[in-house]
Amino acid sequence: MSKPFGAVFAIVSFLFIAVLSTGALAFDAKKDLSNQQTYDLMVKGELILIDVRTKPEWQQSGIASDALTITMQDPNFLTKIAQIRLENPDKTLAFICASGRRSSVVYNELKKRGYKNIYSVFGGTTGNGVAGWIKDGFPVVKYEEN
Repeated sequence: MSKPFGAVFAIVSFLFIAVLSTGALAFDAKKDLSNQQTYDLMVKGELILIDVRTKPEWQQSGIASDALTITMQDPNFLTKIAQIRLENPDKTLAFICASGRRSSVVYNELKKRGYKNIYSVFGGTTGNGVAGWIKDGFPVVKYEEN
């Protein structure tokens, strides 16, 4: 199994387990950023926000302003994240999904691979028992395909 495929398989496997978990997510300051923290760091130019949802999700709800869109299902996901890190070694990388579950999976996988200065955005875009990016009133733009 090639490394990129193996990595995607591992991420998808973790995602499956995370989705099966019915418990509410709990904020963990070691791995999570609040919407406000994320937004503040973005405004300061210190953070790159990466939306890991799917294209239909981006189209349905829009994306956080200035977020990059890289679905975690992309076979080149890890390569793209590595390139972003290479080009921005001093910036925080934060991952956002719909509820915070998938972004937590991405966070955990990248931590295992040695990534530092990364976070998951707690509550995600639409929330899961907590207010998400949209409900909290943070800026969202219509998804435009590149």
